[in-house]
Amino acid sequence: MTIQRNIVSLITIFVLGLSCHPGWGQPRALPTDNAGVSVRLEAHEKQTRFNLGDPITLDLVFAAQSRGYAVLMDSNRFNVPQDLVNVTPSDGWLRSQGNQRGGSPQDLGNDPVRVPVMLNRSIVFQQPGHYEISITTGRLIPYETGIPPGTQCCVPNWTETTNAIGIDILPRDEQEESALVAQLSGRVEQNPESFLSEDFKKQNEPLLHELDDMLKNPPADPQHQREVISQLRAAEAMQEARIEEQKTARREAAIRLSYLQGDEAVRAKVRCLLTDKEDGSDDTGMVMLGGLAHSRNLQLQMQLLHAAWDDTQRVPTGMLQSALQQTKAFLENETFELYNSHGVPGRTLSHAEAVDEYHRELAEIVATLPRRTGSNREQTARYLLLSGHGLSPSDASTVRAVIAEEFGSMSVGMQRSLLGMGWKELCDPALPVAPEPLKSACASTPQPGGESPASALPN
Repeated sequence: MTIQRNIVSLITIFVLGLSCHPGWGQPRALPTDNAGVSVRLEAHEKQTRFNLGDPITLDLVFAAQSRGYAVLMDSNRFNVPQDLVNVTPSDGWLRSQGNQRGGSPQDLGNDPVRVPVMLNRSIVFQQPGHYEISITTGRLIPYETGIPPGTQCCVPNWTETTNAIGIDILPRDEQEESALVAQLSGRVEQNPESFLSEDFKKQNEPLLHELDDMLKNPPADPQHQREVISQLRAAEAMQEARIEEQKTARREAAIRLSYLQGDEAVRAKVRCLLTDKEDGSDDTGMVMLGGLAHSRNLQLQMQLLHAAWDDTQRVPTGMLQSALQQTKAFLENETFELYNSHGVPGRTLSHAEAVDEYHRELAEIVATLPRRTGSNREQTARYLLLSGHGLSPSDASTVRAVIAEEFGSMSVGMQRSLLGMGWKELCDPALPVAPEPLKSACASTPQPGGESPASALPN
């Protein structure tokens, strides 16, 4: 461990030394019009023929006759495109989600900017056939050096609908899909190796020991030490590249699996989604969430998801609940409208309906609390508390009572997490006085926003 820390420290100092650059350039003048900008739609890598369930990508190509413009690039691979994908004819497909705004700006100069748009994020092709695709885009913004990702400052009222491109969707053989599901599932279930794997440490053990000795007894000439560090840096770079390659291959396999449509694919998608720990260590669950609309057997998908939601041995997660809500919308042949999306007029699941269903789902979990024990009960109560805006007053009271009952046996980290994120739901002076030890914890925990516990108490 000492060797690893010293390597990291030396490398960090070296990298910081290389990364010092002069200050940022001055902001450019903003354009007064967009007459010199054009956008066209092109086939991605010249592909226009796909099987049902294939990832389908087309490219927006922006060009400008003068400087002063930027194009918003997709900064989050899980978001649906901010562009509206137009499809002709009007049947044989479903719009699963409405377009969203946002992204990271890229300067539009003399060279065209190519933006890949994956249609699967918002369009589900349900039947084979020939489809004409155009895209209505509003990605163009004035360019200004240093504009942060997602900034909506100074966005002009600019939209443009591209030319149309024909694509052909072919049927997929069931046996072929079955084999593909097995192959892709195997890749997804194989986790990338860790950075300091046993193989890496074994291969570089002589160098690690040599460096450790030199750190304890620095040589008179540091040249050899620099050479050893350089060799270790090269080995680490190769290891990082190998791991990143594994992660990329695994993510691509997950994306392909998520858009397949048959029953075996449905089971694999739900299985991957349920194994996601939601701790940021893996994004496979998010990938599968984005592919749920493509499942042909939505009834089977709903059964699997609802069985997991009703399972009192499983702690509920936001990902599972989102999967439930989306699948319910798709069963009604509706576009699922996220809270921050603009939806599609005439084909969106209304917010009120989605919120009501969200409340009902939380009430179902509250009713299971008496049947849960131990950490499962604690984690479930925490999930419900953090969803407090979706609980009825009586359900919120039930959750608070469970947390108060379990509070003394919780870890310090769990107690701090609950008080930090749910102070109002647990400690608000308008609530009945909490029993010990929650009462004392509330009294010693500042109210979010800086108000002291004492000043929050009624006179």
